[in-house]
Amino acid sequence: MSAKRRVGSVTVCFFTLLMGLPCVWAGSNNTSGTEGPSLEETLVFIKDTWEACATMRSGSQRGTAKDGSIWQLERMAKVDVVVRPPSALHIVTRLNERRKLSGGFEVQTPTESIQEFDLNAMSPNMSTEREGDTSNLYGIRLSCARPACVTERVASLTIPGKPLHDLKTGRVVVTTLEELVYEDRAPQDKPGDKKGEAYIPVCDRVAADSLSKALNHAINKVGGKKSLF
Repeated sequence: MSAKRRVGSVTVCFFTLLMGLPCVWAGSNNTSGTEGPSLEETLVFIKDTWEACATMRSGSQRGTAKDGSIWQLERMAKVDVVVRPPSALHIVTRLNERRKLSGGFEVQTPTESIQEFDLNAMSPNMSTEREGDTSNLYGIRLSCARPACVTERVASLTIPGKPLHDLKTGRVVVTTLEELVYEDRAPQDKPGDKKGEAYIPVCDRVAADSLSKALNHAINKVGGKKSLF
């Protein structure tokens, strides 16, 4: 090959390399951009989305008991989320389940639960569940990546000045979860149970899907991994 041809080949290669560098930088920038929102932004989104749900209602659900009797079930829920940096969640859920059986018998079980866990101990795999075929209420089930990483405390609730028997039997109907007080003592004063998962109510399918994506993103951000088994 002549000297002129060798110089020409080197010149072409040099210019090709220069032209290609901006593409490499652009590709690098695009890769870093796919990391998505920061952990702090994601946790704020999770908290705000649950707060926007306010009081959730399932609507009336029909079912059949083991003895063949027909029952109707209605659930009310309210979820409050406290973020404890860098990646822990403190979730307070007030729930009232009102079950009416054929024959007029009725049972209510208002409770408050506190669930605490760190997202770095959770698996990014989670499920979104609908609480009945025609229910307006959904839920998110998160599982631990290591055994028993969720602490849960539960306390019974009652209405001030109303007999507990009347509340439990449905003679007094719960219309707002904010009016309820602790029957005995607050959940944080009770010993907590260690569990391998957390189930949290969500007001609708759209919120459930958004929260699932946000939780998955946050768990991956803080190094959460799938369970070994």
